[in-house]
Amino acid sequence: MLDSTDRSALLDVRGLTTRFATDRGLVHAVEDVSFSIRPGEAVGLVGESGSGKSTVLRSLLGLIQAPGRVSSGQVLFRDRDLLQLPEREMRGVRGGQVSLIFQDPVNAFNPSLTIGDQLRRMLRLHRADEPSDGFDREIVRMLARVGVDATGKLNGYAFNFSQGQLQRIMIAAACLAGTPALLLADEPTTSLDVTIEAQVLQLLRDLRQELGLALILVTHNLALVAELCDRVLVMYAGRLVEDGDVYSVFEAPKHPYTRQLLQSLPRFPASGERLEPIAGSVPDLLSVAHGCAFAPRCEQYIGAICDSEVPALVPASASQRAACHLYA
Repeated sequence: MLDSTDRSALLDVRGLTTRFATDRGLVHAVEDVSFSIRPGEAVGLVGESGSGKSTVLRSLLGLIQAPGRVSSGQVLFRDRDLLQLPEREMRGVRGGQVSLIFQDPVNAFNPSLTIGDQLRRMLRLHRADEPSDGFDREIVRMLARVGVDATGKLNGYAFNFSQGQLQRIMIAAACLAGTPALLLADEPTTSLDVTIEAQVLQLLRDLRQELGLALILVTHNLALVAELCDRVLVMYAGRLVEDGDVYSVFEAPKHPYTRQLLQSLPRFPASGERLEPIAGSVPDLLSVAHGCAFAPRCEQYIGAICDSEVPALVPASASQRAACHLYA
């Protein structure tokens, strides 16, 4: 299993902490998150809404805006700390070396600019030499690669395309405009119907294999993680609570939260039994956790230590780590 000291890591995140200032106080959105990803590896990042998954992705690329900020940590990509790079250099990293697919393809594009204008700007940022006749032929070729016939349509605006087409265009921009080694996908199929979702997932598989991309996939769909990913990271209340290979985590989850999360999923074929929801709700991230944030909902609560000490992420098996006092 990969840890944060693995020298073969493409991405090495150490102690990432992100907070947002509000009228009510500081929101502890991401707290001391550490993980690493090897070249070509696919990692799923899962957890309930509000657990900090999307904030982690945006923090990696320096996209947290006021009143939020990354208060501490390192994001080492190819041994360079992205958090220390000036914005001018980061513009070359975003899309060129590390790409992000947003959750909502409709709002990811500027409605006042044509699709062609937006893709030309991106290519000019990441390609050194512009052809004498411009980038239009290259854009048409890029979009054809993702199944969008853009011939004569580059002067169209985002509203001229379907949601599925916009998602494909965004994938083309993320994977083909530069030479990325890492793709960050923030729930890339959440707004698509089942048929289009399957097509988009196959497209991501094909592009990953063709380009050798590493992937961080944020999703609520655990079946999607089982299908696409090599490893899974489980987040709860801003903290990483389990890290392991997909097979081990799904077959023998170590953290009580992961176990209860998997138990709450509907099963096929249907057994007729009632679903087992997780009692309670995610804690308010305005408060500082003095113990395990999951303790009030945990079916394996073991006493005062759960309320008083934040558990460290420690080995729980040969291929898993868990932040639980059961393994201290």
